[in-house]
Amino acid sequence: MNRLNPELKRIMRWAQQAQPPPRTGAPFGFSQRVVRAWLSAEATDPLTIWQRAVWKSAWPAAGVILIGLALLTAQRLSSHSPYDVSPAYEVVSTELVP
Repeated sequence: MNRLNPELKRIMRWAQQAQPPPRTGAPFGFSQRVVRAWLSAEATDPLTIWQRAVWKSAWPAAGVILIGLALLTAQRLSSHSPYDVSPAYEVVSTELVP
């Protein structure tokens, strides 16, 4: 039979003797305070939520538009014919990435 390593046996004995960790929960009355704070908070109307979302997404949208315009301008300047429209990934690989 295969015998266990003595260090492994010692670790297994320690694991058997270990006490389970004490159960710690939220302090007494914590849930009441959370519910009271939640109920006393002012209600926000859906219009305000939508307005915040629009304002927060305006700058990233403007950035995407500017990047697209820069790629289009680089594409127009590099082509010899106005009908030569190459894909955007080709413009990025030839103009922006060395």
